Amino acid sequence: MASSPAPLLSLGFYIILDLSSAAVLNSIASEPINHNESFSCLQGLHYCDSYDEDDKKCCDINECSGPNKVECGRHTTCTNTNGNYYCSCIDGFYSSTGKKFFMNATEATCSDIDECQERNKCGNNTECVNTPGSYTCHCKAGFQKDFKNASVVICNDIDECQQNASICEPNGSCINTIGDYLCKCKPGFGKSSKDDRKICKDIDECATKPCSEGASCKNYPGGFWCQCLPGYISYTEAIPGSKPKSSCKPFSCSASSSNNCSDGQTFICNFTGQLDSICNSSWSAQNHRDKEILLKDMLHLLDEQVSSSALKSESKEERHHKVTELMREVESWLRHFSATLANTSISIESSKGTELDMEIRTAGNLRQSSVSLLQNETQMELSWNVSNREDKAFSLIGLLTYQSLGPLLTGARIEGSEREARQPSYEIILSKVAAAFIGHENTMSLNISVNFTFNHTEAVPANFSSSSSRKLEQRLICAFWEPVNQSWSTEGCELMETNGNSTRCKCDHLTSFAVLMAFYEVEDPGLEVITKIGLIFSLICLFLSILTFLFCRSIRGIRTTIHLHLCLTLFAAHVIFLVGAGNTVNKTACAIVAGLLHYFFLSAFCWMLLEGVELYLMVVQVFRTPSLKHWHHMLVGYGVPAVMVGIAAAINHQGYGTEKHCWLSMEHGFLWSFLAPVCLIILINSIVFVVTIWKLTKKFADINPDMNQLKKQKVLVITAIAQLCILGTTWIFGMFQFSDHSLVMSYIYTILNSLQGLFIFVLHCLLKKQVRDDYCRLFCQRGSGKPQSSDKYSEFNSTATFNTLRPQKSSQESGI
Repeated sequence: MASSPAPLLSLGFYIILDLSSAAVLNSIASEPINHNESFSCLQGLHYCDSYDEDDKKCCDINECSGPNKVECGRHTTCTNTNGNYYCSCIDGFYSSTGKKFFMNATEATCSDIDECQERNKCGNNTECVNTPGSYTCHCKAGFQKDFKNASVVICNDIDECQQNASICEPNGSCINTIGDYLCKCKPGFGKSSKDDRKICKDIDECATKPCSEGASCKNYPGGFWCQCLPGYISYTEAIPGSKPKSSCKPFSCSASSSNNCSDGQTFICNFTGQLDSICNSSWSAQNHRDKEILLKDMLHLLDEQVSSSALKSESKEERHHKVTELMREVESWLRHFSATLANTSISIESSKGTELDMEIRTAGNLRQSSVSLLQNETQMELSWNVSNREDKAFSLIGLLTYQSLGPLLTGARIEGSEREARQPSYEIILSKVAAAFIGHENTMSLNISVNFTFNHTEAVPANFSSSSSRKLEQRLICAFWEPVNQSWSTEGCELMETNGNSTRCKCDHLTSFAVLMAFYEVEDPGLEVITKIGLIFSLICLFLSILTFLFCRSIRGIRTTIHLHLCLTLFAAHVIFLVGAGNTVNKTACAIVAGLLHYFFLSAFCWMLLEGVELYLMVVQVFRTPSLKHWHHMLVGYGVPAVMVGIAAAINHQGYGTEKHCWLSMEHGFLWSFLAPVCLIILINSIVFVVTIWKLTKKFADINPDMNQLKKQKVLVITAIAQLCILGTTWIFGMFQFSDHSLVMSYIYTILNSLQGLFIFVLHCLLKKQVRDDYCRLFCQRGSGKPQSSDKYSEFNSTATFNTLRPQKSSQESGI
């Protein structure tokens, strides 16, 4: 408020009057002015209403009321005092002369005080509004009052985006600011500088004429597209350092990536050549009917290629390769040709039953969020969001169901997820093979799912599972054709529901699909239990045998050294088999395990071969040929297997590791890199075994003339059994496991070979008198003297036998 002017001297009189007591004032008021004995009241007083001559009294005159009221002016107040009065401005106004008190309107006028001129009069985020004699405070636009208490009011920001979530929709998003909000427009939308409502409106990009020659610009809410004129198709031109540019060029029937017919491309080149010829002869840029006829001719040509006898006579690998290339070319050509079909629905069926459905929509013409393609044998539902081309010129969704393609893809592998590593023994394609495609080729990872429904067109043979002696587990799977590996795969596909006639699948990518019935071989649990228990016993016995051959001095010699290394290689092979043979999830680790098993089993057979060679030299060539030297043994036992494994890995390193076990693959005959040397060694050792037993039988009377016939037979039986497990001839039973009726052979093979370590320990350690004597010297009490041991087979040992055969050489080796 403005300062009031300093009071005049007369103000003191007013104040004194105000402060004097009523008695004093009455005394003064009653004092007469006596001039010539006359009586009158002072200024500001008058005779009281009860005046009489005897009681002369003067009363105050109220100048602020009554008919003679003083005129103080507007926005003033009149204050009466005893004997006087004064005028003053009311609150919110100030005197024009600076006097706080004045006598009438002629002395001063009162003007309004503008309180809003004071800085921050109302506080933050407020507006001050001056009023006559006062002011009011309001929150600024975008703020609202917040009462903290009765005397404190603050203004807080209003979150317009929260109050009205759709304030910027449908073409923008709301961003709150202090005291206001902003609408962030979507691409293709903008705001006018004159638009107070901040509404995002479509930008007409066509006004700048962005399209190239051969195209017309079509604006739609949020963008535009360049629609190629009839006879032109859209293509994307890569420009270094900038975004790809879409243009229109004259349509050409040829869309094939195969430029020559060499290197096995004759089949594909012939197909694309015939397709281009049909297209060029019937192509019409204007007539839509001609385009449908062209597509029908294409399906007829496709049926002829698929049903050709030349393709069916190809090998499985070559047939799968050609069919994969054919499907790739057909999809590429349809994607290329669809650029000429703006806003079109195509549904065509060939005379042989191959069906083609396509939905083509130009940009901005997608009235539905998804599309369903319904055919006789296949149905597909897909969202338009995944169907746009990179240049966004148009959207395409297509479904091609082949009538006769399924039989050409039989025998292919089925790649499963890491959780399902088993490979089925057999599969049947129950549905037609259907190829799903869209406007671009990047279809292996979609952000939404695609739903398929397949009708079953093939029946599962009723007696299929019972036709084999092996148990088979049936499993219905949704699979797609993986063009790189040329195999079926279940990755990204899920079976939703099925009944006797149809199956519904859901996948997160697009390619060629089908429903398969896979038959998985059920492993016999008995064989697995026998194998694990037998190998554990063998490992224990092999470990004891290794210690025996290392530390028993009485049996040291060339044959004991061979026994030792045979046990070492078998021990390593059995440990690796138990630990890693079934871990097929990690393909690299599985291949390493398979390679180690390949090496150690081959090494074990090489030591078995050396067993046979030494046995032959010992029994047959007694005086003619000396034994092999130690380095010869090492070279054959460890060097030869390393060379064979190295050659096999160099030729086909992918042959290590299968879907079921970490072992050698049977594909391309790779298993023969193990079977061939093993069969050769078993054949040689079998001959040595027969010759050895024949020689012993023939000369037994000369070796031990005092032994009776029964003991001779017992010794020969023990000798034969001992040599069978040393020479590896029990592996012959493994050759008979490839028959459908080989369960008995599987059990015999599993039992004999998983217990090979047990046989070696019992027959070549426990039944040896020298070994038992060494055991007794080690474990028996030392005070009992030299332990005595007798054995019904102790007569048959190397000392007794080969001292007769080799009288000039004293040997303490183990017996035969």
